Amino acid sequence: MKKFVFGVALVAAAGMAHAAINNTGNWYGNVGGQMHARAFPGVSAASGNWSLGGLPAGATIEAAYVHCNDWFNNGSALTLSFNGNSGISQTAYESAGVNSLFDYRWDVTSMITGNGGYNFDIRGGSLIYMASLHVVFSHASLPAGSVHTYEGAEEVGEGHSFDTYSFNLLNAAAGPAYFQMVTQADDTSTTGEEIFYNGTKVAGPIDGNLGQWASRIQAPVVNNGVAENIHIDTYGDWFGMHVAMVTTTLPTPGAAALFGVAGLMASRRRR
Repeated sequence: MKKFVFGVALVAAAGMAHAAINNTGNWYGNVGGQMHARAFPGVSAASGNWSLGGLPAGATIEAAYVHCNDWFNNGSALTLSFNGNSGISQTAYESAGVNSLFDYRWDVTSMITGNGGYNFDIRGGSLIYMASLHVVFSHASLPAGSVHTYEGAEEVGEGHSFDTYSFNLLNAAAGPAYFQMVTQADDTSTTGEEIFYNGTKVAGPIDGNLGQWASRIQAPVVNNGVAENIHIDTYGDWFGMHVAMVTTTLPTPGAAALFGVAGLMASRRRR
């Protein structure tokens, strides 16, 4: 059978855009995806390292983006240095709710060369709780499937927006899939949050399993192929949503933490 990959990317132009979580890319064929994330305790500068593993030798990097959040900074520009590269093109999304949450996105596709460590340094923020890296790649050795990315900014909870919120992820292929999501600035002062994927509970409570303060959720799911529904009950928690990835190229059990969907949803802090 002929191996193939087909990618579609729909991204916001540089600058500020009001955007909930919308489909920004779809790749079909012999493709896979990874999501990595770090937690930060509400800082103005965030730095660290992500280690990529499990990419086939010679894989083509179809897309790679760094995200971080910020709160109450009026959308001021942030800067990223990535593996010694600076001046990277930035896209910013502003939440469509009370307009206090912002998402920042940098294209680092050309800077990913395969497995190994990648350092980052983000500056100019106000309350950064999360930084993430997601990578979409293709290689003839991968099983046929698809990867779908969703990006933007939206916030829910704590009386400032919706305590119960639902939205749909569009264009994902039907069938068994894998879902991963990262929440940001979680703590135990408000707990009991629940997240459902097409009616099945996949997470909760969300209490900072990545560190101070962010959590990582990952779960096998089943797509209907029309509109995958994400339903959130916050029970008073306040957090924002930024990026998600859904893959139908299923990981092997030992690689589940590396491949699949990556959903990154961000931030909550007591005000």
